[in-house]
Amino acid sequence: MARETLYANGALYTVDAANPHAEAMLVRGERIAAVGSWSSVKAQASKDAEIIDLQGRFAMPAFIDSHLHFAWGSKYLDEVRLREAKTFGDVLDRLKAYAQAHPDRAWIVGSEFSYGYPDLPDGGFHKSLLDQAIADRPVFFRSGMAHAAWVNSKALQLAGITRDTPDPEGGEIVRDASGEPTGWLKEKAWSTFEALVPQASQSAMRSALLRAVKEANRFGLSRVQSAGMDDEAVPLLAEMLANGELSLRFTLSSIVNPDSNLDEVIARVSGWREDLDPDFLDGRVIKFFLDGVLESHTGFMPQGYADKPDETGTCLWKASAYNAAVSRAQQEGFQVWTHAIGTGAIEMALDAYAADGERSRQRRPRVEHCEIPTARDIERFGQIGAIASFQPAMIYPRDQWLGMEGLWEVRVGSESLPRAFPVRSILEAGGPVAFGTDWPIVDLNPLIGIRNAVLRQSRDHQPKDGWVPEQRITVAQALHAYTLGAAFAGHRENDEGSLASGKLADFIVLSDDPLRVEPDRIADIKVLKTIVGGKPVWQEPAA
Repeated sequence: MARETLYANGALYTVDAANPHAEAMLVRGERIAAVGSWSSVKAQASKDAEIIDLQGRFAMPAFIDSHLHFAWGSKYLDEVRLREAKTFGDVLDRLKAYAQAHPDRAWIVGSEFSYGYPDLPDGGFHKSLLDQAIADRPVFFRSGMAHAAWVNSKALQLAGITRDTPDPEGGEIVRDASGEPTGWLKEKAWSTFEALVPQASQSAMRSALLRAVKEANRFGLSRVQSAGMDDEAVPLLAEMLANGELSLRFTLSSIVNPDSNLDEVIARVSGWREDLDPDFLDGRVIKFFLDGVLESHTGFMPQGYADKPDETGTCLWKASAYNAAVSRAQQEGFQVWTHAIGTGAIEMALDAYAADGERSRQRRPRVEHCEIPTARDIERFGQIGAIASFQPAMIYPRDQWLGMEGLWEVRVGSESLPRAFPVRSILEAGGPVAFGTDWPIVDLNPLIGIRNAVLRQSRDHQPKDGWVPEQRITVAQALHAYTLGAAFAGHRENDEGSLASGKLADFIVLSDDPLRVEPDRIADIKVLKTIVGGKPVWQEPAA
């Protein structure tokens, strides 16, 4: 008989509309056997059941991150971690300390620098600023948010980039007035450097993945839904699962670019779907990119940018080719996700989904990021059955990227603000919503995003009344988007996302009740325990 554990004396928030609150839960093996009152649940337990007293603590379904890049995030933990830097001086200090601590690294790699360091010298991001810290080794800093990279002179030299190097298709080598590369690279102009950086060994990659899995468990995550760039990690994740080392569930995706062989990508994801255990490694997603980001004027905005009316950004696919690829992927039984940030990209994605009719209703295609849809498109999510996948920590991102909090309005214009990250409007129009992080681009902690979705305000209370406060949502809505909403967005709602009999026993115990504390304190709540499949995988160390 499967092991039984009876969790008693808790404040359980189930995210189950039929039974939202409970005081006890019985776990049998890896699944929930009963949820409800103490007397009703105890009556279903065997005499040998272990009883764990939750001491009145708040418990709820474990979080599901509906959009991140896990292999990339695992690498971030072993790089120069720039997101935490709050000044340019701090960036240089981190660079120097990392170089000193890793004298064997041929390249110094870092991620997620910000735009707005208060002490950044005039002229902005230039190779000379990195040269003064490290000149004898190549330095490669990338920013997923900016879709840009910053490199030193040594890196440019090794890449063979000079004043005579043409811009690659879909990218820009930024140059000074004399035509010399500055060390700032946009979009696909930095792919050359990715290829030059020495690849980690399989052993190092495996260690990094294990470390990242534990980091995810620490933040209360039971599943992460890969938004691409994790293909190389899949064999290692499968090995970890076979060895009993995997305490995190994955939804796996593979990216299709306009020049990709769609048959090869479909074959790859089909192999995952057929060979792997979907409870832990669920291969089901084909991922597309339609545009870039608003911050670097590469989001697709056919109407032009407010600060550069003649620029419309980047559209990476021709509509006919994209529509055909989406239809083919859905016909093969896969879920389609599309990176679409600008107005034109969102409309193009929804047009393709609408054209595929009933298949889209069944497959639940997704629009990732969805920063500035038209009023018409806000209504179409519910009509089509498409998922709006948001990363709420990016809403007024002052806490994540210095100097970028006002950039969105500069790019898009104040008249479009009411439709900025329109979470509430899509929900009110009947559209399904899921939350994630885009880690490592922002912090992995879901509670940061939950606070931000509720307040739309930085930790230092800027803006005073919230940024586009009419798009604020309730705490319950935010919790749903990070649990049952995310499970639905990944076709896992029958097994995950709420505490109900028959579902997998994936849940967390928190230090406070996010439904009761002041919303400003939500990001300070600690995950005390994370249980995945009935097994404890994280416990906060005793103070």
